[in-house]
This record gives sequence, C-alpha cells and structure tokens, in this order.
Amino acid sequence: MRVTLFSNDREAFFAGRPNRFLIMARSGGDLIPCHCPNPGRMEELLFPGTRLILERRQGAGIQDGGKAIQAAGGKAAKTAWTAAALYHLPLGGDSSSSGNSGDETIVPLISARANLAAEKLILPRIIPALKETRPEFTLGNSRFDFLCTGRGNTKHLVEVKACSLVEYETAMFPDAPSERALKHLEKLAALKSQGYVCHIVFVIVHGRVEVFTPNLHTDPAFAAALYRHKKDLSLHAALIQCNRDGEAVLLKEKIPVVFHGKLAEENRGSYLVMLHLKRKTAITAGSLGKLSLKPGWYVYSGSALQNLRQRLSRHLRKTNKTKHWHIDYLVPRGTGLKGFPIASRRSLECDLAAELKKAGGRGIPGFGASDCRNSCGSHLFYFENPPLENREFTGMLLRFRHREAFIP
Repeated sequence: MRVTLFSNDREAFFAGRPNRFLIMARSGGDLIPCHCPNPGRMEELLFPGTRLILERRQGAGIQDGGKAIQAAGGKAAKTAWTAAALYHLPLGGDSSSSGNSGDETIVPLISARANLAAEKLILPRIIPALKETRPEFTLGNSRFDFLCTGRGNTKHLVEVKACSLVEYETAMFPDAPSERALKHLEKLAALKSQGYVCHIVFVIVHGRVEVFTPNLHTDPAFAAALYRHKKDLSLHAALIQCNRDGEAVLLKEKIPVVFHGKLAEENRGSYLVMLHLKRKTAITAGSLGKLSLKPGWYVYSGSALQNLRQRLSRHLRKTNKTKHWHIDYLVPRGTGLKGFPIASRRSLECDLAAELKKAGGRGIPGFGASDCRNSCGSHLFYFENPPLENREFTGMLLRFRHREAFIP
C-alpha cells in the first residue's frame, strides 16, 4: 500500500533558514521564501545547496519568480511554497565507514503528515482487529492523534511522532527539546489507569535504520520519561520510504526501541561549545597569557562526568561567573554561542579534539589542554567558515551521539 505525503511541484536548492518557520530556496536567479513545516533543528539535513522539493501552498497564487503571493480570500500570504521534502546523503559517507547506505534518500519534511502514514500503513498492523480510527481525539483538556477501537472494543490512544534524525543506522527523537512531546508522553502514561492502551508511534521517515532510541543528548527530560514509563506505554518505531513524487510505503514494521539505562538522568558526558568572533580579538586567558585570535568560528571540547547540563550552561553564560577555565575568558567576546551536549559514561573530550582537527579545525596551542593526560595540544579549534555548514563537522558530532557516546 502507498500513501501520498506531498506533491512535487518544483525543485530548488536550500539557501538559508532565517527562522524556524521559513526556508529560503534558490532556483536559477530567484530566491524563494518557503514555509518550513518541521519545527526541528534539522542541522544534519539543511546544508547550503541541499536540493529541496517544494509543494505549492493551497490557495496561493504565484507570480513570476515566485514573489507575489495571494492566498484564498484575497489576503496576502507570506509564502507561496512549502518545503515539502529534501534529498539527503547520509553524513557518514559510504556504507563501509558509516553503517549507512551511500544512496541519497528522500526526507519528507511535513511532520504533520506522518499521521497519515501512521493511520494507513502502521496502525492496522499494531492494533489487533482494528475496527475504527478517530483522528484528533479530545479527552479532557488533551488532544491525541488517534483513538482506535480494537478487538473486544478495546480503546487505544495513539500519539504519532515524526522522526527525521537518522544517521549511523540509529534513529533518534526529538532533534530539539520538545515540551509538547513530553507532555503527551506523561499524559498517556497516566491514562493507562483508566483502561486505555496507550501507544506512541515513531514514524521514521527515511534512511537505513537498525534501532530507534530517544535522544538523550538534546532532550534528556523526554528520554528519561520514556525510559521511566516504558512499561506503561506501547512503543513502536516503524520505517517508511518515500520517493520524489511523495509516495510512501512501509519499509520496516518493527524497529527495535533501545534505551541506555538511566544515562539520561545521570546528567554526565562531554560537550562542544561553538562561538563566532566577528573581528580580530585579543584576550588574556589565565596561565596562557595573551592570545590574538583571528575572526571566525571556534569550537571547544570538554567533559563533565557530573552535572553536564549545568557545566554547559555555565560555559554559555557571559557574565556572573568566576573565570576558572580558559574558555571563560573567550566566551564574553563571542557571538552566536551554541552548546552541543553528548551524553556518555566516559570522557570523550580528547576524542572530540582529535576529530575537530580531522574536520579541518586548527588548534589554538595549549587552550583548554593544560591538564590533558593525552597531550592533545589543544581543545579549542579555529574554523574559517561556519562549522554547522561543514558536513564533516556535523557528521562527526552525530557519530559521537549515535555511536561512541554509548560505549561503556
């Protein structure tokens, strides 16, 4: 069976994402504003030049160049197009080095339409003797994706989550903190006592996948809650495959859901801190003395085998802290600060430093490495261009999160 998740009305290339809801696409000499229907970060998917599939927004009129837009009722619409899907080459490269197929995949981006895939392709297989499916079911002050009736008139409440973060044969959800997903999870777990069978269905929308795991790196609260309530919920992960015309089929009905014990609650691991210097900057960094740093991007590796989130939050804070680490002297001068936690049971900061160098970073001698047991030379690396536009950098980060982080 096939379901259609989007219409391929035009193709273009990714040029930028000014905010969560807007993607800029380039086609020839035209710059086309497109609605972004996926609120996730999608940092592993959206690189400059990534090929996009655009769907014409219903009721919108298109002028030459895709500029003037008229919505139904004569009201001006902000965008005439939706970025409906994209072509993605797994970041790990070929299958021998990454565990991924080297083949390009189509990634549908309209996360709300994962419900259609779940309803038509997955629910009939996971709910015994499915009789009735009621979408958008309201119970009290909560609304769930489906109420289904199965064998013996058993009532099944279903929440569907679209999962697009897939690398190194591992799918993770969510790719950004999601209070909404956590709220749904907690409410479903509580409703078990009222006689409902409560399901969460993770619709993995692309890739070669062997396991699914909650993303304890970017949303430890959701990961910890899912582990805590795993006996109260019926958890399903299924893989669909979509073609460039928007037609989706069910590829794997059952992907194993794996957990990593209480690691999400233990709040330990390693991290990267990234910042941008807009101009040449001189700092005095403790025992290192005076440093002259070029304009560009800098990435710092560290670890915290206790209080990981608090350590990272402290590093990202520009004021109200005593300078203790070398990075404390640099952060107040930077812009665009970002932190990337990597949950793990062992320190990975030296491994990360080595990989930052491989990804093209140039080490700042001695920075952050004065007490390094492995003689790394530096834990701070300079990049001339934005690291998140560097497939090697993003692939390295995801390799640590999807693989190395869980090695005991």
